[in-house]
Amino acid sequence: MFRFELTPNNGGVVLWGDSASLNELYEFIHYVVDESPLIKNKEGFMLALAYDIRKALEGQRRTDEYLYDHSDTYQLYGVELLWPLVLLQAAIIRDSMGYIETDKAKLSVMYSFEFILESALKQLIPDRFGDVIKTAKNASNSDYDWLEDSIDSRCCYFINLSPKDRKEKLDKILCSFDEYWIKFTKDKQDVKMINLIMNTDCEWPENIIW
Repeated sequence: MFRFELTPNNGGVVLWGDSASLNELYEFIHYVVDESPLIKNKEGFMLALAYDIRKALEGQRRTDEYLYDHSDTYQLYGVELLWPLVLLQAAIIRDSMGYIETDKAKLSVMYSFEFILESALKQLIPDRFGDVIKTAKNASNSDYDWLEDSIDSRCCYFINLSPKDRKEKLDKILCSFDEYWIKFTKDKQDVKMINLIMNTDCEWPENIIW
């Protein structure tokens, strides 16, 4: 069972789950990363998603108790996931599933993960969430080496934005993962953003203001 919570400063989504659900997701991500021919670096940013989930399972991110039926409680484990990164990761996982063997159990895990992300995104930007998901899908088709080289600059740029700009610029930041979009966009604001991204300090902060 998964639940979600939006972070207060529009940095991302808190993915909550019980130990069984998170363990299934952890194992599923490892399977996709190991088997997918699209994911060239098996130790790179795609595996980072599994790492965050494992840390959540170990109680090193966030924990809470969920009250069920007014009396029973069970433990939940949570982890913050950065919007541009997790949307790209989810899109690449979905693309990869077209190239590897999957069964109904694996499909169920993916559908649950996608549903949580889409539900959270719909709450964040109800008028644009569908377009943002499509943008992430388009960006995920870029060359994998290009995507991996682009992760730090885009995510650090996003982290440094105000809460308002994080929400408003999320789709454009995802567009910037598309190497062809960067080459051909003529919009002045887009070009300005790209220049800022290219000159952003790519050092991830120790503590993200979520």
